[in-house]
Amino acid sequence: MKSKQIIIMLLSFIILFAISCKNDDKTGGGSGGSVDVPTATGDPATDLTDGNYTGTLNRTAQEGDPDYGNQGTTFNDFTLSIANNSLTVTSLFNTLNKVQILKSGNEYSANGESSVDGGSYKEYIKFTVSGDTITVVEYVMAVSGGAGSVRETYKGTLNKSQN
Repeated sequence: MKSKQIIIMLLSFIILFAISCKNDDKTGGGSGGSVDVPTATGDPATDLTDGNYTGTLNRTAQEGDPDYGNQGTTFNDFTLSIANNSLTVTSLFNTLNKVQILKSGNEYSANGESSVDGGSYKEYIKFTVSGDTITVVEYVMAVSGGAGSVRETYKGTLNKSQN
């Protein structure tokens, strides 16, 4: 009888341990698990006009630790620069720096990623263009590493600067 109890307890422990490990995989273990952003899709853009576009983006979603990322709900003076169908975004992470713009239908997108000091920094942007106006359909920035992670999503309108 005692050996049956030991076997049952041992099996119970193994099952609980297996479930715990499985949950740890899904949540990233609480140690700053990976945070993903969408991937740019389409063919290389060839039809964009060079220029600098500025405006305000408003946050539409935030997941994760609010102590990371942008401390406000807006990006004021958000700047997107286009040169030779590549873009650079003035941001906290600087991962969208002279990256190729892709075009799918009437939407353009780009993404970038870097790793610094054990942290992973990712950005993605999807936008449309109408004359001197860029509508940012989705801008996602994410950081993970250390003790936490965050993913924030923004949208807004940018206007071409007169330089």
